[in-house]
Amino acid sequence: MKIENQIFRSCLSALALLSTLEGGVSSAQDAPAAIEGLISQTRQSVAAITSSGRDGEASGVGSGFFVGSEGYLVTNFHVTGEGRPFTITLPGGKKLKPGEIIAVDREADLIVVKVEGGAPAGLKLGDSSMIRTGQEVLTVGNPLGLNNSVARGVVAEERQLEGRDMIQVAMPIEPGNSGSPLVDEDGQVIGIIAIKSAQSLGFAIPSNTLKRLLANPDPMGIKRWLRIGSLDRRVWKVATPGGSWRQRAGRLISSGTGTGFGGRMVCLSTAKEPGETFEVSVDVKLEDEAGAAGLVFHSSGSDRHYGFYPTNGALRLTRFLGPTLFEWTVLATVPCPDYQPGEWNNLRVKIQAHEITCSVNGTEVISLEDQELGTGQAGLCKFRTPSAEFRRFKIGKEIPAAVLAPGDREKVRKLASEIDPRRPPAPEIVESLAGYGAPVIRELKARSRELEKEAFRIKHLSTLVHQRLIEKSLAMVLGKPDDDFNLVHAALLLSKADNPDLETEPYLRLLDRFAEELKDRLDGIGSPGERLQGLIGYFNSDLGFRGSRMEYYSKANSFLNEVIDDREGLPISLAVLFIELARKTGIAIEGIGVPRHFIVRHKPPGGEASLIDVFDKCRVITIEDASRLSGVRLAEADLVPGSKRDILERMVRNLINVATLEQDVQSLMRYLDLALVIRANSAIDRWQRAVLRSRTGQPAGAASDLDWLIENHPEGIDQGSVESLRRRLRAQGF
Repeated sequence: MKIENQIFRSCLSALALLSTLEGGVSSAQDAPAAIEGLISQTRQSVAAITSSGRDGEASGVGSGFFVGSEGYLVTNFHVTGEGRPFTITLPGGKKLKPGEIIAVDREADLIVVKVEGGAPAGLKLGDSSMIRTGQEVLTVGNPLGLNNSVARGVVAEERQLEGRDMIQVAMPIEPGNSGSPLVDEDGQVIGIIAIKSAQSLGFAIPSNTLKRLLANPDPMGIKRWLRIGSLDRRVWKVATPGGSWRQRAGRLISSGTGTGFGGRMVCLSTAKEPGETFEVSVDVKLEDEAGAAGLVFHSSGSDRHYGFYPTNGALRLTRFLGPTLFEWTVLATVPCPDYQPGEWNNLRVKIQAHEITCSVNGTEVISLEDQELGTGQAGLCKFRTPSAEFRRFKIGKEIPAAVLAPGDREKVRKLASEIDPRRPPAPEIVESLAGYGAPVIRELKARSRELEKEAFRIKHLSTLVHQRLIEKSLAMVLGKPDDDFNLVHAALLLSKADNPDLETEPYLRLLDRFAEELKDRLDGIGSPGERLQGLIGYFNSDLGFRGSRMEYYSKANSFLNEVIDDREGLPISLAVLFIELARKTGIAIEGIGVPRHFIVRHKPPGGEASLIDVFDKCRVITIEDASRLSGVRLAEADLVPGSKRDILERMVRNLINVATLEQDVQSLMRYLDLALVIRANSAIDRWQRAVLRSRTGQPAGAASDLDWLIENHPEGIDQGSVESLRRRLRAQGF
């Protein structure tokens, strides 16, 4: 399960970076000050452009840049597409609306858009006829969705490409760079990135082509431009400015926000309300329950109407007499268990003279009288930022029910329960269900969702039970005194936490067979050095274990069963197996954790000790080699052998780091639980788990961890933060 970045920023800040795995991370060099200034200047004028596909969903991200002082945005024609909506986002996250298409050149792949609102300062256009081969250039764009990324390169040459003058550039270009400015050392735009040809090779449209386009504008209003998904004006009339309404596959999709208070958007049906007694109905689905969207009726314009809509899980009837909050009256707000968050819900309003009756999915929720507004037009409304979809809007004297009556609902559910999951549904059951008409589909889908939720709850319960069994098994293995437990068995249990089907016993028996085979190889060899070489040869050549370099950060390299199966892993997982084989054959090997790496030491009785890098084909190394591997200067005093518990803790720490990088909170919680089985007094793990629990709906567990931290007052933990979080939970009743 993924969680939002802000949760990780707040609760994972104290976790080690991924570089604390058995390896390092390189860093980029800083650009010279002059280049930094040029990059900063260019970035301010570059925007991300998100275009929409024919289904209305985002279809890709490109780039654009501002020129001049009139709010003109330049990009490739293929970035926006023709007649399609697109959004413009500045580096700080501010969104600008396209107001007018100033000029288009389909052949040159250029479009110029004038935006509404405050546009940033534009870049200056240079003279592309003055470019020279080898000239240094840079661009700022959004390659692969990585906003405001910089690429540097050189001009290769000018050439004709499919009959067009183009500038060939040698620089990294990826999808999302299209429409980026090609800037020279003076900060002037000499081209517009358009085509990626090969690795670090692409083409830009010369700036002089853009100059000619700007000199011959052909303005077009954005409403004329947006043809894809445009509303049928004979049926619908947009009554409020701001936001957008579009039509797709029989649905009306409302996105953005209106310019008035609350972001209200209204779209009215051109059909008049049929008298004083009538019904109006629609199916609505909210993108986010923090939004609100539904029906309006008795409208005499954009500001005066009634509205019935879901908002934050409740249903609300409001009277609007004007554009401001002081002219709005909430007539009723009621909870409704029949409302299905995130699903299609049928809203229905029945008007009889001055009596207003509102229903959701066939259940009446509001009934009252109000005489403030007379008849007018009915339609749709949306508030706040989240988008909403509407379908099956109907208005008439009487509208057929969109949902089943309660008695029919029970009959349908009974018929559905009679289906044998091992066989296709009997034709007579299908025929009986079809007899209820279209509303039966809604009921069957509702029942399906209920069963899916029940299945999810049971599956989640099985996951929790499995985790608890692993914790108990691990505690039992670790329960032996004096660190005298089976490290391989404990490491396999860490793997089993992620793989419930894993059987640990076959791997333990396999290691026993390896050890017996190795004993036979070493039979009769008495020299400690020769026995060590025999172990190394068997481990490397016969068994084929090796360090994993291609997929270093894969979890598989930490799961001991997969390391044994695939014969590759991290330094620490390989070392655990190497140490176990040595132990079983009487060879003195101990594990040593150094920063960013894990090595072993052969320490024969009365003999000279030697360091071994198991990851690198069991190469014998010096302390200087170990220093280079760890990235810090090491002395003999730093080479402290780790206990079995130390090694196991480091293995689970690697898993914690990978889960942090992948933002996999479910796995992270599981690894923190295991870390606290290994080290019950680990304050950092306790604190991280407390914050995660508080953010993921486990306040009681969070309170328990916080109480432990308050009682034990461990070093390295900010007690102010601990007590602040505990007060918030206490205020919630925990």
